[in-house]
Amino acid sequence: MRWWPLGASALLALSFKALGQGAIHKCLQPDGVVLYSDQACSMAHGNLALSVSGYADYPPLLRGLAKVWHEQVQPLFGGVDLLPYLALLYGLMSLVCFFAYWRDKRFAMRGARRTPEARLHLYELLGGWPGGLVAQRLIRHKNRKLGYQLTFWSIVLLHLLTAALVLWLAHRP
Repeated sequence: MRWWPLGASALLALSFKALGQGAIHKCLQPDGVVLYSDQACSMAHGNLALSVSGYADYPPLLRGLAKVWHEQVQPLFGGVDLLPYLALLYGLMSLVCFFAYWRDKRFAMRGARRTPEARLHLYELLGGWPGGLVAQRLIRHKNRKLGYQLTFWSIVLLHLLTAALVLWLAHRP
């Protein structure tokens, strides 16, 4: 016997029962959408808002973040392209961070009071990590201390992951 002539609703109900899901509820939503669920209609209605809002195709862990990004964060910028402003911020903070590394190296050679590592990490965290990386390579400062390097590369990774997430969210419908 062929199973597809049963119709989509009967096939869906049989597949849920085969998976051991128990009772299947057919819920007609106010907007006319029919929802089949193993939850009572009152619970399923709450979950429908997410599924028809356009966020159902996002990975489950990013749905809430996607909703906040598209509905609350992006409208704040009113269609303004943020890339030039971010480039300016990274450029300025990189200069500040490079200067702080250079100053700390100069003070270290003189035996004078040094710049605290926490402040250097703050400059990196605020977007100056490219300048810190250039300073580590050019003036060879803070490039051998393992604890410092672990924190530095953690900051770099945080920035790259955040940039990837923002670009991914910004270029999805």
